[in-house]
Amino acid sequence: MTVTLDRLSLEQALIDVEVANARVIDLTARLSESHLETQQLRQQVLELSTLSSPTSANSLRALMAGPIKAIARRVLPLSVRTRLRSALG
Repeated sequence: MTVTLDRLSLEQALIDVEVANARVIDLTARLSESHLETQQLRQQVLELSTLSSPTSANSLRALMAGPIKAIARRVLPLSVRTRLRSALG
């Protein structure tokens, strides 16, 4: 009886270790992904802060113009786009 109980305890302990290892591996992967995403976001912030300097305001405007125009073409009627274009110059 004692041997059976010891074997079951050992099996449960091994299962617990496997589960804990799987959790550590998963958390490590998620941490690595988060770290990479943070680095990419920091790089984007640096690029945007460089673009938003007074000397490069036109560069930022040029960067944003394409996506804004694409959205406006899909969402706004032609008459509204025309009015906006004439108002903005």
